[in-house]
Amino acid sequence: MSQDTTAPVDDKKHFANSDQQSSRLYPEDQERVDQYLKKGVNEVERSPFRPLRLMAWLTVVIVVLGVLSRIIGYLVLPS
Repeated sequence: MSQDTTAPVDDKKHFANSDQQSSRLYPEDQERVDQYLKKGVNEVERSPFRPLRLMAWLTVVIVVLGVLSRIIGYLVLPS
């Protein structure tokens, strides 16, 4: 019932290297994929990420929502 778990696993099919990945397609199909990727159709020029701008917007949204909740509370709750 007990198995020997000390022996290393020598199963190569679970480890995919780049040769196995590229050999999954026929050469003409791989060539078409390479041509498509070289066209740059799926590339998008993006502006750099600015974390301080994000934090500023989050602060503004939180303050506005807080002020709005105070106004609603003042109008709804009896004083």
